[in-house]
Amino acid sequence: MNRKKQLKKSIAVLTTFILLFGFSRAYADFTDMGGKSEEMINAVNLLREKNYISGVSETEFNPDADISRAEFAAVMLRMLGTMGENRPYYLKDVTKDKWYYYVAGSAAETGLIAGFEDGTFRGDIPIPRVQAVAIAARILKSDLNVDGGDEAVPSAGSVPEWAVEDVRIAAHAGIIDKAEKLDEESTITRGEAAIIAAKVYDKLKDTRDMPAYTGNYEKKRPPVTIVIDPGHGIDSALTSDEERLNDGWIYNSDKNQWGEWRHWKSGETWHDCEGFGCIGRGACWYRMEDGDRDTEPDINLRNAQSAAKYLESMGYEVRITRGAGNNPSMTKRLIYCYPNNDITAVPDADFFVCLHSNAGGGRGSAYIELSGEYDQARANGDYAYVSNTLGKYINDEIVSQTSIRPYSDGVISGMGELILFCKSPIPIAYLEIGFYDNSNDLGILNSEYDLIGKAVADGIDKYCKDTKG
Repeated sequence: MNRKKQLKKSIAVLTTFILLFGFSRAYADFTDMGGKSEEMINAVNLLREKNYISGVSETEFNPDADISRAEFAAVMLRMLGTMGENRPYYLKDVTKDKWYYYVAGSAAETGLIAGFEDGTFRGDIPIPRVQAVAIAARILKSDLNVDGGDEAVPSAGSVPEWAVEDVRIAAHAGIIDKAEKLDEESTITRGEAAIIAAKVYDKLKDTRDMPAYTGNYEKKRPPVTIVIDPGHGIDSALTSDEERLNDGWIYNSDKNQWGEWRHWKSGETWHDCEGFGCIGRGACWYRMEDGDRDTEPDINLRNAQSAAKYLESMGYEVRITRGAGNNPSMTKRLIYCYPNNDITAVPDADFFVCLHSNAGGGRGSAYIELSGEYDQARANGDYAYVSNTLGKYINDEIVSQTSIRPYSDGVISGMGELILFCKSPIPIAYLEIGFYDNSNDLGILNSEYDLIGKAVADGIDKYCKDTKG
């Protein structure tokens, strides 16, 4: 046989192999599936072929290990084609560093797996078997209008009341065996979960397309979100009482003053100390007039808008806390740390960056150092370190890229009681960029604001790349 005929014959054999078995059969079986039922092996192979499930390594599946809530949610979302870039805004324990950030968001968005009453997702805990069965049942009910008929609820174990109808549907559809134990404590293994998922797949495949999963949402990092605060706003004397209330200021009848409380109650956020229940860093009351400026507001806003422009071009998400012509309270500015300014949700911003310019007879740029104890909720042990390090990164870029020189070696100490330090739920960098009462610095601030904004953006970007990879 000549080479051409031999090649044609080889191609024909390969084509027949592909048609009969598919490319997926060409990969090596998981080495730890020996002794498992044919049903489990077939289920794992199907889900692996479709990229709905993966092993713990290239060669091992670990079928006897528990599957977590997040892992099971990921399998079902991939299979349904409903994995998306949905953020888990209201799940208190799903931070941006979780591999299942978008899994949890998509599960909550689609109603596949809801959070618990306390607002948590608990993605790392093993999923109880009854929860996995209930999810499968709800998919069949939603997609195929399957009901429970007159099916008896499996008697083994104690089925929780909330799951009775779901279990009846699953039994009627043949997803579970009537002898299965379905209490809220019994968990499910990876291999058993594969069987349930494969049965759901088999029910759905005749009525809808079931393509292989090609997304990468589990590996996709959510965007870093930067809140930029353009410092002091307009003179409070120019605002009405209604505007002050809308901007988050409080009238203190005991002091006959407008202002706000400097601290949250210890260990909390959004519960003002009102003079007690805090660690007392500085006076508890902060007068509104302490936030007034005349020349500074426009300088800060220009710098903030310039920084936002450069950050957004780098792929960051940016929120600016004020515009021209207003003066929100410091507390009001912190709502931008939250999705849609919803303070009942989990903060989804990564850093809060305050851009100020200074007065008082000096010149140059510096960051203000956080120092001491901060005990508001979410201010963990490295809160001050991260904040100060970010501040240094930004200030180093300012003095490197602009005509402004460092002030006081680039750091201002002894002001650790600032209200934003005492209330922010996320790390905060506080910059004093130039002295607007110094004619030399004022000239730079008025002419180099685009350079200043770029330097601020570059400092944030360098910090994020050095620390977040």
